[in-house]
Amino acid sequence: MDFRNNIPLSKYTTFKIGGDAKYFFIANNSDELIKAISDAQKKKINYIVLGGGSNVLVSDAGFDGLVIINKSDAIKIEKNIVKAGSGVLLFNVVNKSIENNLSGLEWAAGIPGTIGGAVRGNAGAYRGQMSDSIIKVEVLRDGKIISLDKKDCGYGYRQSIFQNNKDLILSVELQLQKGDRVESEKKIKEILADRKNKQPLEFPSAGSVFKNVMIDDTIDLSRFINLPKEYLEYKKIPAAWLIDSLDLRGKTIGGAQISTKHANFIINTGKANANDVIQLISLVKMKVRNKYEIELHEEVEYVGF
Repeated sequence: MDFRNNIPLSKYTTFKIGGDAKYFFIANNSDELIKAISDAQKKKINYIVLGGGSNVLVSDAGFDGLVIINKSDAIKIEKNIVKAGSGVLLFNVVNKSIENNLSGLEWAAGIPGTIGGAVRGNAGAYRGQMSDSIIKVEVLRDGKIISLDKKDCGYGYRQSIFQNNKDLILSVELQLQKGDRVESEKKIKEILADRKNKQPLEFPSAGSVFKNVMIDDTIDLSRFINLPKEYLEYKKIPAAWLIDSLDLRGKTIGGAQISTKHANFIINTGKANANDVIQLISLVKMKVRNKYEIELHEEVEYVGF
């Protein structure tokens, strides 16, 4: 299999940041994806698989190995079951389900990236999450294709077993509900308008940088002033609220900025590099830790560091 050399990864991430991949390949289907990985393993080349390039920060030094762009985009719908290849863009799955009068994925409207990435990170928004609809996930494990039931995937808030093992997600099977296309389209229109109003969509970013904080016995609530009641009700403190409370909105280092529109977004104002972003992330984590004794955890994943 022929790999390309020294390809800038900034072209393949929503952050528009990152150095070169030493080796590079675009897989147009699952067979090509599996073959590329097999070749990399035989040649003892480190590899990573990227989908839509959202939710990642690539090092300025790039990646000293093979970057595979997953474009396996097969999608099949039978009754209320949707089976999609991991490289299908999430908004395509949303649109196809709506076209077939299926409901359950409206919350995902406007989220960039592929369904494989959403399954891996248990993406969620607007009181919905990926694991709500998953039946099975097909993965490549140790050279073999196996099917995992949802209960075997270790789903939690923005987490799954796939973040901690070497499984490669090949496809996912979803169970949706019979719905009404007009109602779903109305809901999606409202969500997209809300995103446009609240999120800095006009700038390159990786999406939400930090996971929200779950309220448990380790959180000292006496350290908070004016914590909204709904956060206590849902037992979750938005990372954006924490960052806002420290007056960090608009803080800039180099070409990277904590968005003035949404404090949990770091945007590329035009010439940001990965080091600028890392410094901002470190600053936010330090300030939150010092004020609230809380350790923020990134949603964004690091490549090449």
